[in-house]
Amino acid sequence: MALFDKMFGKSKSASRNEEAVLIYLDGSSLPDEVYASCDLSTLEDQLVEAIKTHRAGEFDGNEIGDKETVLYTYGPDARRLFEVMEPTLRTYPLCKNARVVIRQGKPGSPQTETRIQ
Repeated sequence: MALFDKMFGKSKSASRNEEAVLIYLDGSSLPDEVYASCDLSTLEDQLVEAIKTHRAGEFDGNEIGDKETVLYTYGPDARRLFEVMEPTLRTYPLCKNARVVIRQGKPGSPQTETRIQ
């Protein structure tokens, strides 16, 4: 199986990053000036920097929908991952009303949810 993983790019770090923090951004009910003055790319850059600085995991991308955008982050400890991203989430205007899902363990594991006010 290790040979298969090497051939198709699955790394050892990927298997250690099974816990997740999923950030659901409000894409419809914030004031228009927030959407006009803030951008997803800036937010993602700030989150990537925080995650890398603290070696807490990885930012894996986004999924943009009509009413919300989901940001995907993974690491070995979801609580720690959220902890290093939390200051950015609480201060960047685009994150207001965001729903954050913290999953401790593999998919299907228990998860908690918090709202960014």
